[in-house]
Amino acid sequence: MKDDVVNPIIREFIRSQTDIDIDRYSDKGGFGELYFGKRKIFDDRVALKFYVLDENGDGHEEPILLKQITHDNILKLIDARIINDRIAYYLTPEISGGDLQNIIDNYILPTEKAVSIIQGVLKGLTELHKPPLNLVHRDLKTYNVLVDKNDGMAYLADFGTIKKIPDGQDYVSASKYTFLYRPPEVILDNKYTKQSDLYQMGIILYQVLGGHFPMKQPHEWLNGRKLLKYNQLNPFEQQTFLGNHLEELIVKGKIIDLDTLPIFVSRKLKTIIKNATNTEIKKRFSTCADFLKALFDYQKSSKDWWVDNDIIHATNKKTKRNYRIVKRKKELVTEWSNTTTDWRKDFSDNKLQKHIDNIESK
Repeated sequence: MKDDVVNPIIREFIRSQTDIDIDRYSDKGGFGELYFGKRKIFDDRVALKFYVLDENGDGHEEPILLKQITHDNILKLIDARIINDRIAYYLTPEISGGDLQNIIDNYILPTEKAVSIIQGVLKGLTELHKPPLNLVHRDLKTYNVLVDKNDGMAYLADFGTIKKIPDGQDYVSASKYTFLYRPPEVILDNKYTKQSDLYQMGIILYQVLGGHFPMKQPHEWLNGRKLLKYNQLNPFEQQTFLGNHLEELIVKGKIIDLDTLPIFVSRKLKTIIKNATNTEIKKRFSTCADFLKALFDYQKSSKDWWVDNDIIHATNKKTKRNYRIVKRKKELVTEWSNTTTDWRKDFSDNKLQKHIDNIESK
C-alpha cells in the first residue's frame, strides 16, 4: 500500500490490528485517511476513515452524526473507536462501485441510471434537511457520492462539513472547499442554505449526464486575453487569477455549459439543471421534494439513452422497444428491435438531432 505519507501512528495501528485484513489505502478521504479491507469474523468489506481530534480530545462530530441518521441512501456507521488522545477512526461498509467521480471518469452513464443516482442522493439529503435535524451538507460533489456496482444504490457520504441551521435562521456560513461547486451566494454573501445544497446537486446532475468540466487542465477555463494574461503570471498569481475568473463564472451562472451535454439529453433535463443551478436562490427548487418531483415528471415520458461503442442507443421504457442510430453507407439510420438482435430500419436522415427527436416522439 502506498501510504508512506500517512501519520506513523495510523500506519502502525493498521499493521498491528488483527480484526481486519487491510488491503487498500486511498488519499480521497476528504478530511482524513481512508483504508479498506475485509473483517475476518463477518467476512464483509469495510472502510476505515481516520480523523484528528483537537487538543481537548474533541472532533467526533461526523461519526456521532452518522449514528443518529438511519436512511437507505446515507452511508451506515458500523463502529467508531479512539486510537489515542489525538486520533480516532470510524468504520462503514465499503461501497463496491466507489465514488461517483470514478464512475463518470470511465463511463457515460445511461440517462435513466444517472437520474436514479441523483434521486437516491436527494432522498438521503431530504433526511438531513428535514426538522428537527435541519442540516446542510455544504460539500456535495461527485467524490462524496458512493454507488454500489451491484444494485446501483447511491449513498451520500463524507459529512465533515455538515452544519445545523440554527432555529429562526435559514442559512449558515459557507464551507470553503471544492471551488467549482460553490453557489453564487457563498461567493457574494458567505451564506449557505438548503437551496445551496440543491445547487450542488444540480451541478452533480450536469456531470453524471455527461456535462464537462476541464478539471484536469484548469487553464482551459480561460481564452483570449485572459489566457494570455494567465500565462504571464507566476504559479501563485495564476492560482489567484483563475480563482477570480471562476468566481465570475459562478456568479454569472456560466460555470456549466449545457452544450457539452450529449445530444440526447433532453430539454426537460436541461431545464431541471437550470432550475437547480439558478443564480437566484428564490428561482431554484425550494426543497428536495420539488427537485425529486421534477425528475419523476421527466421520467414519465422519457427514453433511456446511452452510448455503446460510439453508437447511440435508446429504450422506450413503456413498450420495451430498443432503438439505435447507426451509419449505413452515406446516411444515418434509426433502427428498432424488440430483442436487441433483429434490427429493422425505422427512419433515415443525415441530421442526428432529427433521429433523437424521432425516437423521443415514440
